[in-house]
Amino acid sequence: MGRRPKVISEVTTEANEAAPVVRRRRRTSRVIDHAAQTAILVDSLLKTRGTEGASQEELQSVINWARGVHAETEELKTLVGRPRRQKALASPDRMAAYELNKALLESVLAGSIGLNVSESGSIVFINPSAE
Repeated sequence: MGRRPKVISEVTTEANEAAPVVRRRRRTSRVIDHAAQTAILVDSLLKTRGTEGASQEELQSVINWARGVHAETEELKTLVGRPRRQKALASPDRMAAYELNKALLESVLAGSIGLNVSESGSIVFINPSAE
């Protein structure tokens, strides 16, 4: 009761050679062009302000908001990517706030909504077609 010797036939070698090689693809990370986004955000703010203009502090708060959305993206990727660490999971409120901010940022960058900064310093989103 020994091992059977392997029998190599032409059929099995052809079948092995014809099988395609499947290779894993590396995940590519999207590089964010902050300079282009800054230009779009500044343009959107100035369009909604009209001749009033915007101060440097107002522009900086809008840019900091956008960069905060991108930072939250990276932070949530690390939190959600750790299923074994239950303490590190993101709360549903945090995820909802992130999804809202991301949708608002994408809409501003696409030009479908505008933004403004109120006197209190909060960011106000405006429908440009309603103006």
